[in-house]
Amino acid sequence: MGDTTAYLRRGIREIICLVLFFFTFLACEYLFDVRMAEFVSPNEVVIYESLVIGASVIGFFVRPILYYRYRRPHAIDATSDVTGVLLVAALLLLIMAVQVEVVITGGLVACCALGYCGSTAHANFARRFARTPCLARAAALSYAMGVLVQVLNHMVVPVGIPQQAVLVVCAIAQVALLHGARRAKLRDESDPNFEPSAAGLSVDALEYGAKWHDDPEAKAAFRRAVVRLTVATAYLSSVFAALNAGFTTLHAVGAVDLGDWPRLLLVVSSLVAGALFDLHGRSYMNIGMTCAAILSTLSFFVLIVDGNGGNELAATIIFYLGLGFFVVFFTTKYAAVSLYARWSYFWPCMGRVVNNVCSMFVTAPAVAIISSQNVLAAVGAALVMFVGIAITLLGQLGQRADDAAMRDGLPLATDDLGGDLAPTCSDPEPVEAAELTSDERLDAFVATFGLTERERDILEVLVVSDQSVQDIATTLFLSRSTLYRHISSINKKAGTASRVALINFFWSWTPKD
Repeated sequence: MGDTTAYLRRGIREIICLVLFFFTFLACEYLFDVRMAEFVSPNEVVIYESLVIGASVIGFFVRPILYYRYRRPHAIDATSDVTGVLLVAALLLLIMAVQVEVVITGGLVACCALGYCGSTAHANFARRFARTPCLARAAALSYAMGVLVQVLNHMVVPVGIPQQAVLVVCAIAQVALLHGARRAKLRDESDPNFEPSAAGLSVDALEYGAKWHDDPEAKAAFRRAVVRLTVATAYLSSVFAALNAGFTTLHAVGAVDLGDWPRLLLVVSSLVAGALFDLHGRSYMNIGMTCAAILSTLSFFVLIVDGNGGNELAATIIFYLGLGFFVVFFTTKYAAVSLYARWSYFWPCMGRVVNNVCSMFVTAPAVAIISSQNVLAAVGAALVMFVGIAITLLGQLGQRADDAAMRDGLPLATDDLGGDLAPTCSDPEPVEAAELTSDERLDAFVATFGLTERERDILEVLVVSDQSVQDIATTLFLSRSTLYRHISSINKKAGTASRVALINFFWSWTPKD
């Protein structure tokens, strides 16, 4: 717990930037829905919303492209400042517009600008937390706080201009924080509280992520993992986009208020998801997300079958509980993926990009199904999504078979065979030298025993995870045989005989030894 608190404290600026992004994005979406409801029918509101949200993808793409294609820091810095001005101007335009065309224009510009800011906020967040054991909890905390600010803005601040003023102020604060971070980076200023090992993790493509592409095996495994994750995120986005279409329509007609207490469920579900996803080295994320998606799909059936609207409360509760899990899921997964990618600045926001694109294409069919109350069409769509989710998320769970032949005569213990054959160290705590952080201990251990950079990365995962070797190999984009060779080499250098012995030795060892 102490290490988690230290990580969160060091990354407070990154968390606050992501909090402000989540709040401004959600509040802008809500404001756009309210304004559009003044001009068009409820079914049209959700269609326009999906188009505006989809436009944010432009902003998410622009920032990484400028960074990697042109590499002119001062030009990028000026572009970011212009984007901040456009964001505030677009929000004011959205608030004061008296014509539907102006409302749509304001929404499009605001979402594009928010995408640009969100790309930077997600990249900075991944840079700080991707190599820490509390990545999911940090993502959950950021999203929960963003939603909580929105709830408080609706429940405490008077309706109208005061609420809209809070949105504009938070947008300005977000731009100012990102501006300060960019200026500090240009001046090569270092945060005195920045952890050395984390400070070395840069989003520059020439550094950490690039080395994985020198290994063809790791590169191929990385591509397969990214494809599976992207397809899974697309299927999950379709589920929640369909649900969002239904509830936005209900909100537009006044049947349900999505701005008040239901969003508190998002706070609870996201915090629970963060705690669960970080357990055992994030080995339960896929199965946990699958269960949440299945439950959320049930609320879609409620909306289709319940023509009288009597079960809207149950459907709303299920939807928001699942949505919190989903946001934490894709934020965490893509932040972790960014460690191994060449364009690592681009990947942290890819979950949001995939979600927004799928929402744009799924919303219209979902509205048509909900409006027609066509149960058969709903069943067909749900089956397609179930199959996709099962293949992309659950398909990886059946890869834990024993494979003694893969050992190639290496001196490995039974817990290294890839199955649940022996207990491993779960959430280990240092026995001695409690003043050392995990990264300080790791750096000292690597220096003392002469481990290579790749062995350091593998040891970093081994000492905080109770996953099987198969799962660890998947995480590191290696084959089991390659991972076995690295573990054997680490054991030889450290003088240990097995994975369990290595972990116990690591946590009991001190630099004085």
